[in-house]
Amino acid sequence: MSVPTLYFMPGTAAMAPHAALEEAGVGYTLERVVRENGVASPEYLAINPLGRVPAYVDGDLVLWESAAVCIHIADTNPDAGLLPPSGTAARAVSLRWLIYFTNTVQSTFLNHAYPSRVVGPDEAAAAAVVAGTGRALDAAFDHVDALLGTGPYLLGETFSVADIYLHMLTRWCRRLPRKAWSLPNVGAHYALVSERPSVVRMLEAQGIAAYPDDF
Repeated sequence: MSVPTLYFMPGTAAMAPHAALEEAGVGYTLERVVRENGVASPEYLAINPLGRVPAYVDGDLVLWESAAVCIHIADTNPDAGLLPPSGTAARAVSLRWLIYFTNTVQSTFLNHAYPSRVVGPDEAAAAAVVAGTGRALDAAFDHVDALLGTGPYLLGETFSVADIYLHMLTRWCRRLPRKAWSLPNVGAHYALVSERPSVVRMLEAQGIAAYPDDF
């Protein structure tokens, strides 16, 4: 039986699948991706042609896209309870959250962090992208805060991999003018998930903190 490998860079979209592997309690290896001048090595590009992290390799299976890796880990380790059973309303809601996070929130973060990918070297246009995506991110987390309520989790009393994903995105807000963890419900959720042993181990392995000092 093969042992999967998770390719990562600290603090990136590899956080969620890394924590999911820890939550599942399965063996895996962790391989750090090093970029030179922003470019991944040819060896890594052979695994993930997009050059992004994470990538997940288990025998002949090669996956990228963080949400896809998280769903696969949940489905192959059902006893960990990372996702509700297929066909249930709770499963549908958890997938709704994951798709919203990756399709809307995560993509907005990428445009906010790398505006030149959208508008090229135009500094004024880049500043406008940063401002607009910052407003969009504030609105997205207001939406999450309202629907999350007092939770404590996205599925009420039931923890799922969607909560790990929200934790990752909340940490990404550390350099925004308004930190997502300053919101009442998202903040309580972030603090709670930060204390899970799986998340603590993930943060320690990646050499990062839940509440960084460098924002």
